[in-house]
Amino acid sequence: MSAPRAAVLSVGDELVLGATLDTNSRTVSGALRDAGLDVTEHRTVADDRAAIEEALAALAARNSVVVVTGGLGPTDDDLTRDALNAELDGGAAQVEDPQARADLEAWFAGRGRPMASINLRQALRPRSARILRNLEGTAPGLAARVGGARVYCLPGPPREMVPLLERDVLPEVRPEGAPQVVARVVGSFGIGESALAEMLGDRMARGREPAVGTTASGSVVSVRVVARGADAARRADAEAGECARAIAPYAFGRGDATLASSLLDACRAARRTLAVAESCTGGLVGGMLTAVPGSSDAFAGGWITYTNELKSSALGVDRGLIERHGAVSAEVALAMAEGACRASGASLSVAITGIAGPGGAVPGKPVGTVWIAVHDAVRGSGRARRFEFPGARDIVRDRAAKTALQLARWQLAGEDAPIIWERP
Repeated sequence: MSAPRAAVLSVGDELVLGATLDTNSRTVSGALRDAGLDVTEHRTVADDRAAIEEALAALAARNSVVVVTGGLGPTDDDLTRDALNAELDGGAAQVEDPQARADLEAWFAGRGRPMASINLRQALRPRSARILRNLEGTAPGLAARVGGARVYCLPGPPREMVPLLERDVLPEVRPEGAPQVVARVVGSFGIGESALAEMLGDRMARGREPAVGTTASGSVVSVRVVARGADAARRADAEAGECARAIAPYAFGRGDATLASSLLDACRAARRTLAVAESCTGGLVGGMLTAVPGSSDAFAGGWITYTNELKSSALGVDRGLIERHGAVSAEVALAMAEGACRASGASLSVAITGIAGPGGAVPGKPVGTVWIAVHDAVRGSGRARRFEFPGARDIVRDRAAKTALQLARWQLAGEDAPIIWERP
């Protein structure tokens, strides 16, 4: 028997105009697929009631499940609720839901803020719909049937949308008797997707169980393992472990692990502390590390030494070294890393100095040239490596920051390998 068909509808001017990246469609689609549904379509429409109505009607006619995200706020351009009401009840007066109002009042009271009257609009629901309680924000979800399709309207912010999806939607739409589906993700960095696929070899063959595939985003290549049927969790875990070993040392973590969280875990395991010295990345490495809860037990801190003067005064980089070799050099990167350990008392440090662009290139050092150094105070050694990162300024900075994290992780693990952007 074929799987039930499902579609995802995203609502918002910011999505249509490209001002905001639509990550909800990916999240919802993956969850529906893992629940055993056949996702047939993603559609995005602006904050336009007629467009939302048309999309709802079309998707509900072709699918048994439709998940809508966005357009449930309190303002006049939040029109998902009204579009659903038009499809369900012909535009009849909506009703105030007592539970939704109580949740709204509790949300504002718990934060010591008065509730504006405009927010009461979020307590309304079409007469033929039911409320899905939102305990993370002010926009409750809605559930209804449009024709033969189950329709779920969820708030746009992911931190509000995901709990409703997992608690209210997936248990209802998962087909009875559908085989268990378990997914595992292994993150990797420093190697291209095609090269990674070669390392995985036959594990990526179509029709193989568990299924193995790769996706790339933000220069991180993720290996996704999907196991179906009996004992799916054990088989998915085993396959993910084999994949991680096959792509070592590029694999850095499982599930939601980031390069920063993986490095911090490695520091804790080795009882080491980390410091950073950044120039062209302007604090990105420190930001990635401090975004991880509990980072203070392994991250000592760092410096943004954007000028040559600050490299010298804050980190003790010899001015003659800068004059002889230039600020973007192996010598200066190593001196910055050594200075960061010395000044912070940390036992491990990374330093970055480079040309992020669009200007600043000099002969022999094109835009994208970055030197990254790792200094290990315990071993009394350091190493600097040269990279040429392609892309716009933000991409160069992001790749440099992530590369620094990976190199520091490798230092602790005693691992090493070529990085895709590395140059002699």
